[in-house]
Amino acid sequence: MEPTIVCAELYMRLGDDEVLVLDCRDPSDWERYGLHIPGALRMTPTEIARELHMLPDDELIVLCGCSPDGRDTRRVCRLLRMRGREAVCLEGGLGAWVTGGYPTERHASAPQVALQR
Repeated sequence: MEPTIVCAELYMRLGDDEVLVLDCRDPSDWERYGLHIPGALRMTPTEIARELHMLPDDELIVLCGCSPDGRDTRRVCRLLRMRGREAVCLEGGLGAWVTGGYPTERHASAPQVALQR
């Protein structure tokens, strides 16, 4: 079992320069739920595997939210830990975060361009 962090503890640590939240939700999940944890970096599991060397040396908090049992989140955490990174899974994912009443941000929408006639 991969190590976890509860929402209350993550909330207390938001803004800590040594913590980075990785939002690894599936693109369809990302579009369906237009919210994310403030400051979270959106990366797919494939991008993390390919671009791991680009991430800062911070503690990594991973959330996916794709599978109800959390196995997708544990898989990403396991990959990070196997590559020597300090990573934990957000217990309950984004659902627990939202249900707990913690702050969220809306995704930036694409800029609207006026059509010229």
